[in-house]
Amino acid sequence: MSKKNNILTAPVVSKALRAGDPCILQDGGSLTLEVTGKNQGKWLYRGRKQGSRTLIKLICGYAPETGLSEARSKRDEYKLLLKQGINPNQQKKQAQEKNKLANEQIKKTFHFVAKEYLATRQDITPKTMQGDTNRLVNHAGPILDLPISDIQRKDHLKPLIDALLQNKSMEQAKRVAGLLGRIFRYAVDCGYIDSSPAERLSSLLPRKTGEKNHHAAQTTERSCRILFSKIWKYAEDNRSGPFVTGAIKIACYVPLRCSNLRGAKWEDVDLEEGIWHFPKTKNGRAYDLPISRQVKEILSYLHKFTNEDIPFCFPGTTKSGHISDGGLIKYLRNSGITKEEQSLHGFRSTFQSIALEHGIPKVLTERILFHVAGGATEQAYNRTTYLGPTKAVMQWWADAVDAMRDGKQLPDIPEILRLGGAYQ
Repeated sequence: MSKKNNILTAPVVSKALRAGDPCILQDGGSLTLEVTGKNQGKWLYRGRKQGSRTLIKLICGYAPETGLSEARSKRDEYKLLLKQGINPNQQKKQAQEKNKLANEQIKKTFHFVAKEYLATRQDITPKTMQGDTNRLVNHAGPILDLPISDIQRKDHLKPLIDALLQNKSMEQAKRVAGLLGRIFRYAVDCGYIDSSPAERLSSLLPRKTGEKNHHAAQTTERSCRILFSKIWKYAEDNRSGPFVTGAIKIACYVPLRCSNLRGAKWEDVDLEEGIWHFPKTKNGRAYDLPISRQVKEILSYLHKFTNEDIPFCFPGTTKSGHISDGGLIKYLRNSGITKEEQSLHGFRSTFQSIALEHGIPKVLTERILFHVAGGATEQAYNRTTYLGPTKAVMQWWADAVDAMRDGKQLPDIPEILRLGGAYQ
């Protein structure tokens, strides 16, 4: 091509387009006009990205809609991008994909997701289906057309419940709260959102006098025997994936908050030393927790299914990259454990109740639960990690879980925990 720039003139371009004979007109600076028919043409610029020898063909517009001056401006714009190491074609493709993703997300309105959720409920009667549909139409109107990812608990869901309570529709408020919770859990499981703003939405409802809003949990040896045997029996049936099954078993062995369990990463697990590091917890502190032989075996087994591209110990299909609360709750329900019997958070109460009853010092159970104990002065001076004693407790508890599961007697408290109240 000629090294001279701006060879063409507007009259020459106009004449060639009117004639319509297929030809290529050189404008210099690697810009050409390809005439493809009567009053039809395409402006093309060919250039190389900085540091590359590959020639890239870029469209600067279509004639006669795009004139000579505009095509040259587009060429200069492309030249600058290529000099910066940017491929305009790839940049345009990425922008299109981003817009497509945004449009798809906008289409996922609450109404769309709710309708999709109800379509999956083949287990409910037509009467119940109609009742749920009516509740959405009559009470969820303000959020029906909103993208589900934009819906917030405080700004959108709480006003819906408050409106029902103002009308003294207590039972309806309870039903709507439950329905919203199920729909948003479904959205999490489908990967439409990372977390549910409707989790425990019923907590917004006034409670009866003397009523306490505790998480459901089994707190006696007898009830725990049934609980753990159901969980392991369901695992033996291989009806759930290894990561959800492993996470549920670890929830039995290690009384973690759900967020710490689901979001655990391999980089924080030292299988050789038997230490699980938690860099961020609810109280803002980091903790190291010894792991039992049973937990080490589970994590070692799961590690075989992962690679360097999977950072989470319990990967899932959600946008967050790890398993969701919904998947764990579904496991419990499918194993025959009702929500009145045990919640995910309830495993923490199960651990502390049994441990304290058998003489485990409370300072250690609180430490294992990642609770901040004592007043400001004690917190400032007592920074003991208790790694030795907590290791003994975690192994005792894992053995206790196995014993209850198998209907055997619980193991004795380790000797290190019998030192005359050192940890009381």
